[in-house]
Amino acid sequence: MRVKEILRTATQAWSPAAQHPARLALGTAAQQLDASFNTSSALEIFEVDFADTSLDMKLRGTLPTSNRFHSLIWVAFDPEGSSGRLIGGSESGSVTVFSPDAILCAGEDAVIGQSHKHTGPVRALDYNRFQSNLVASGASDSEIYIWDLNSFSNPMTPGTKSQPAEDVSVVAWNSQVQHILASANPSGKAIVWDLRKNEPIIKISDHSNRMHCSGMWWHPDVATQLVLASEDDRLPVIQMWDLRFATSPLKVLESHTRGILSISWSQADPELLLSSGKDNRILCWNPNTGEVIYELPTANQWCFDVQWCPRNPALLSAASFDGRISVYSVMGGRLQQQQHSTVDQISASFDSSDPFGTGQTLPPLQVPQPSVETTIVPPLKKPPKWVRRPVGASFAFGGKLVTFENPSVAPQQQQPIARQVQVSQVTTETEFLQRSAELQAALQSGSFTSFCHDKIRSAPSDAEQDIWRFLTVQTFTSTHNYNSTCDLDPAAQKQSEVEQIYL
Repeated sequence: MRVKEILRTATQAWSPAAQHPARLALGTAAQQLDASFNTSSALEIFEVDFADTSLDMKLRGTLPTSNRFHSLIWVAFDPEGSSGRLIGGSESGSVTVFSPDAILCAGEDAVIGQSHKHTGPVRALDYNRFQSNLVASGASDSEIYIWDLNSFSNPMTPGTKSQPAEDVSVVAWNSQVQHILASANPSGKAIVWDLRKNEPIIKISDHSNRMHCSGMWWHPDVATQLVLASEDDRLPVIQMWDLRFATSPLKVLESHTRGILSISWSQADPELLLSSGKDNRILCWNPNTGEVIYELPTANQWCFDVQWCPRNPALLSAASFDGRISVYSVMGGRLQQQQHSTVDQISASFDSSDPFGTGQTLPPLQVPQPSVETTIVPPLKKPPKWVRRPVGASFAFGGKLVTFENPSVAPQQQQPIARQVQVSQVTTETEFLQRSAELQAALQSGSFTSFCHDKIRSAPSDAEQDIWRFLTVQTFTSTHNYNSTCDLDPAAQKQSEVEQIYL
């Protein structure tokens, strides 16, 4: 369900997970024009405020830029408690480092560093999850540079350029091994680099030669697995590869009818993989089963970039070619409130005053409302990982305690783990339970009279002794018990027992 929207034709980057509130940085997209043919460019930061029920996002800062962006990332590089760093790859080949704090404060020194090492458009950017000061960039002519934000002027290369030279469409750091970097080319070839050796260690490619790579992501948990997306309309698939068996794809996800433009793998749940394609669809896959578990209700336009929100794992953003940046929730909801809020905004733009100055009050504005039924957007077919309780407990009658836990599963383990529910007995008053057990045993064995005599002898007060004597007398009111114990006259036997009790 769509929860926020802004009219921009831009590349996007979410703020790091540790920052609150969540913000979305938008850089004017390269090689695209809006309806007004505006050629200016800017870097803007919007705040995603969910307390506001409208679709609008609040603009918190803007910075005019000289170049438009092919790629944009927000790095959790935190010198002196800052909000990180924004890094943009432009159409002119420059890599620029911005300060989000300076943009939010409308400062003039928002540009921290800039380099023109690349000879072509910088279409690929990614940062190291273990060392946030390391950023990789990819451009034309097989150029790949590794930048250190602490010393931005001297980048390094992962090794010798691959041949034949071609554009680098994607770069991606491994999620588990910090010195492993992968790059992909539009021809469908992916190269895995070992930065300790400064050389490629493996190359994977599709044998059909129809794989036009548009996206690549490492598995969040399994270090040797990655996915590649194909932009070719003849092969609109997502291939999952395992470097241990790199002769062919481990799995192929097929549901798009035209080429795939963007993919994004959730870091909060490895069973959620997003993809957007030229068929105007945004799909959410379970890559382990190959099943489509969710499809977003989107407009009839291609979405060229989809990204999960690091702060709120249930949110994602999508940038489309019709000039819209939309934020969606995969937890479902209703669309009727959004349509009514749009009508309310139109009504609020008019008042009851006379625009011609006649002094007469105009009748109330009647805004026609379309008769649209409430559309219920279903949530995911499976509960996401972040809503599962790791442990739980509940008390039941009789001092019973029911507990459960969700044990962690090893990434390489394919078989599901059997989850158990345990029922245990909680004992808080041991003496009370012991006395209760003695009473229960006396009732079941028929020795309640002896039990009462023992209680009379051990009673600490006269009042308690009287209570147990009364219970003993009541026991002998049963004719059956009386006749089974003696052959005396009933009245005489009862009188004898009562006298014995009070002696």
